[in-house]
Amino acid sequence: MKKMIAVLAAMVMLCCCAFASAETLLYATNPEYPPFESMDDNNQVVGYDVDLINAIGEKIGIEFQAEPMAFDAVVSSVQTNPNMIGLSGISITDERKLSVNFSDGYIDAGLVVVMKADAGFKTMDDLKGKLIGVQQGTTSDFKAEEITGQENVMRYATFIDAMLSLQGNKVDAVIVDAPVGQAILASMNDPSLIITDIDLGAADWYGIAVNKDNVELLEKINAALAELKAEGFLDTLASKYFGSAE
Repeated sequence: MKKMIAVLAAMVMLCCCAFASAETLLYATNPEYPPFESMDDNNQVVGYDVDLINAIGEKIGIEFQAEPMAFDAVVSSVQTNPNMIGLSGISITDERKLSVNFSDGYIDAGLVVVMKADAGFKTMDDLKGKLIGVQQGTTSDFKAEEITGQENVMRYATFIDAMLSLQGNKVDAVIVDAPVGQAILASMNDPSLIITDIDLGAADWYGIAVNKDNVELLEKINAALAELKAEGFLDTLASKYFGSAE
């Protein structure tokens, strides 16, 4: 009997060790943001951010699983759950840093203005008083309000919705993160829509949101990011999703 108990105890220990070595964490994401995250035909989240977090997971021994949600719920979800991270093309801002910690920036997305080819906007001053479409809660939203005033900002659930409104003449321009805007325009294949040369004057670094109580995880993610950058993995991702290293 004692021998059987010992065997059972050993089996329990093995199971516990196996579970510990295969830790799974959720990452909050809004899969309506190609090429960073979107849903494929098999209802799986795919994209730049997905490839990145999978590579990070391999480095630190964690399996990350997507938890789809609205974009403006991502940071608050991480804030209230120490075992969840946020990865959804999230710009690192001082305001968001009050709620969560951020990893080192992994890509500078930048902000661009999309307009009708015949609109004639050449500077930010030309956009004052114009209706500008944005995805709600993004840095584009904040920038548009700064330029044209809150009453002239048209907020949408996704950037795709904002671009469709521009196409349908419901807004005068859209402010969007550069790689996202490029991907959407490519999919729309509408030559009447163009990205302007207007300089919005700010970098837009994306980071991974981590609960403030999970400093150890943040340190592991930053170490993995540094390794992936040194190995050229981020350049490979840029080539895969944007056609060139960023």
